[in-house]
Amino acid sequence: MTIPQYFILMAIGIILLFSAGCTQINEEQKQTTQSPAIIMTSPFPPIPVESTGGVNIAYELELTTSGNTTLVPESIEVIDANTGKTLYIPENDVFTKSYTPASSIPLTSEELKNGTKKITIPRISIWFKVSPDAIPDKLIHRLVLNQSAIGLSPLTITGGEVIVRKDQKPVIIGAPVKGPGWVIMETTEPTTHHFLMPVTINNTTTVDQRFAQDMFYIDPVSGQAVQGNITLADNFLAYGKELVAVANGTVVDVRDGVPDNENFNLPPFSFETGTGNNVVIDIGDGKYACYCHIIPGSIKVKKGDTVKEGQVIGLLGNSGQSEIPHLHFEVVTGKPSIIGSEGYPFVYRSFDLIAELNKTTLDEKFSHPDYDNKKYYSEFGNFVNFFAEPKPQENKLQENWAIVRFP
Repeated sequence: MTIPQYFILMAIGIILLFSAGCTQINEEQKQTTQSPAIIMTSPFPPIPVESTGGVNIAYELELTTSGNTTLVPESIEVIDANTGKTLYIPENDVFTKSYTPASSIPLTSEELKNGTKKITIPRISIWFKVSPDAIPDKLIHRLVLNQSAIGLSPLTITGGEVIVRKDQKPVIIGAPVKGPGWVIMETTEPTTHHFLMPVTINNTTTVDQRFAQDMFYIDPVSGQAVQGNITLADNFLAYGKELVAVANGTVVDVRDGVPDNENFNLPPFSFETGTGNNVVIDIGDGKYACYCHIIPGSIKVKKGDTVKEGQVIGLLGNSGQSEIPHLHFEVVTGKPSIIGSEGYPFVYRSFDLIAELNKTTLDEKFSHPDYDNKKYYSEFGNFVNFFAEPKPQENKLQENWAIVRFP
């Protein structure tokens, strides 16, 4: 071999070695840039329910990945699968509140059995409205994931087909309370604490409060919620109001003996006492009406009793995790209990809208750092605008902060 041939062969060898090294690096890079498979599913597909502001579509989307990849969702877009039309994109602050990551620490066997607010699969809670003539048949989702932690651009994934259960209907019920002056809270909005409250118990994650409502009472003339010292629960006008059966049914569970919170405070959450004194009524077809925070000793029914719609079952109180006297009401399915069941949509057979809340004035008040809930409830009548005439409604759910008269 001549010297020139030797150098030529050396050069070829170096080039091949360098090429092999580059190929190896590229393969490694390719492996690190591969995104995890993501499966988007809805554990309880949406059942459309009409309120005074439109038809509500409410559900959760679970995000399951392969491997140990940590999800960091940036945004989500809900699309009508048949038309390709975008139906809903939550604003950034709404999306941040709506995303619940899986617990970074494995749940203990005690938590899985006895209950925890932690979840094992990350989920996004989605609530939006459509017009009655535009209810979609099925939905798909465009999810954007942040990959900056591994030095990559955001990843967009489209999928997660969800069937809208137009074949199922909300339960039509009477009211759990009577008369004018009821303020309806924590409903029909994407960031209410009810809707964003998944619970894992007996190894299953459910949302019993998906369609839950809180109700408190105001004077139907002045709009005031309390008379006298606001720090005393029994000075609230709601305290001691009668609670009635929303339908004919059978009492399947009763809890009594939890003391009322006599002062204006919110006790820490407890699975044992959080719902306070409560009654659960089987109203048929696998649906159960649930009443929480009842005055201890005031419950007038027992397990196994048959009740008629409109029958008094107890008195509104402030037991359990309750800051002010109010009724927490919900309809659930899946099992005859409050915690561990799935919230089911319901509508009221009839009610009248009698007033609205002046949210502009309210927001201005709360913009001041020294304005708190005590001041808010003590001057609640200042934020109420009564209508000249009631606005009758049938077979609908109320919007958040609606003020109504029940038959």
